[in-house]
Amino acid sequence: MISVQNHQLPLSGNKLKNIYKHSITAVCLGAILAVSSCTPKTTGVLRNPTVHGGQTGTEGNKPGKKEDEKKNEDVKKAELSNNIALLLPFQLDKVAGTNVVEADVKRSALALDFYQGFQMGMNEAAKRGSQVKLQVMDTQDSEMKNVTIASSKEIADASLIVGPVYPKEIRSFARANTNKKVLQVNPLAASMPSEFNISNLVSITPPIRIHMRAIAADIASKYRSGDVVIVFDARDNDHRQFIDGFDAEVKKINPGIIIKHIASTSQLDQAMPEVGYAYVVCGTTEKTQLRAFVNKLDDLVSSGNSIRLFGHPLWDRIDFNPYNNFYRMDPTISSESHLKVWSSEVQNFQRNYKGQYKVDPSDFSYKGYDAGRFFTNILLKYGADYAEKLEGEKYSGLFSDYQFSYNEQWGYVNQAVRLKTYRNGTFQ
Repeated sequence: MISVQNHQLPLSGNKLKNIYKHSITAVCLGAILAVSSCTPKTTGVLRNPTVHGGQTGTEGNKPGKKEDEKKNEDVKKAELSNNIALLLPFQLDKVAGTNVVEADVKRSALALDFYQGFQMGMNEAAKRGSQVKLQVMDTQDSEMKNVTIASSKEIADASLIVGPVYPKEIRSFARANTNKKVLQVNPLAASMPSEFNISNLVSITPPIRIHMRAIAADIASKYRSGDVVIVFDARDNDHRQFIDGFDAEVKKINPGIIIKHIASTSQLDQAMPEVGYAYVVCGTTEKTQLRAFVNKLDDLVSSGNSIRLFGHPLWDRIDFNPYNNFYRMDPTISSESHLKVWSSEVQNFQRNYKGQYKVDPSDFSYKGYDAGRFFTNILLKYGADYAEKLEGEKYSGLFSDYQFSYNEQWGYVNQAVRLKTYRNGTFQ
């Protein structure tokens, strides 16, 4: 799960060295800066070349004088339905002149990665024929800038808006954008959609509640008589957010499931069932609590207890190799990502991405590619009516799955997560 807060996310040292070592990325940022500086400062628009599929716009394809006006109107309507506005925090206002330095690339890395992936996905989807127009706008990680962008002509002409990225930007843009018929895609932030209450918002990253429901459903499907569900109530916010509503969700599926809550590792012994499995659930990501918790479970497994462990999606980033019996607990987490680095499709993307940008793709690149490909396909398939069809469309991409449900208060929410089990030192 990628959680985007109101600040820039750090990259690894190797990624930064890679970005700056290969000048192509700095050149990309410089090109964005140069083109953007030629556009009205109130919009910060990067005017990208139109993406063509086929030979639309050539002399031989121009409508003849004798063609009726209705056909011309249909063409204009189709062109308008393929306008995409991409709003990302490049923060070009912080670049001194046109001299792009390492700090500028680092600051813009998230936006650059997503933009580059999005462009590749859009190009892939547009190969089959229709014209797609992309307007890229720099939100500058600024609430006031987003208010200005929301009233621009580029937004007025857009039939799909992807961005802004950070929660504060999402709110300020939505308040200023009066056209609620056009969907506003939240591309990265994992915030609960109910925090925004924007009826035309599309949340790509499944919120933590969706992850909790997936875990609850999996436990309920495995539960048998004699088993017990044990919830270790850790003290950190990650656990509290993860476990919120868990009991009700499990009971909704199977009212007979026994759930025990414990507040310390010392209570684990008494909570263990005499026969059957202990389905132990904990969402803590705090290192001290997690270490004591897993150490205790390790001892219980060594004593012959049957344990199946379920944890927070962010456990994917934690090293559990020091725990001898960890794999014996069948540790399971939910994840928005199903990236298979060994697949030919992913390897082809990696090769093409690195060939074009001279750096390896990040998670933001993959997410950008999936978003660009999916939403461009939707626009080309349904035109101006794409929003009405969104719930019925399923997508399995390189990194993410999409399956949206609609709520009239907070818009469309991606329900698609997958379960991963710990094998050979990683969750897969």
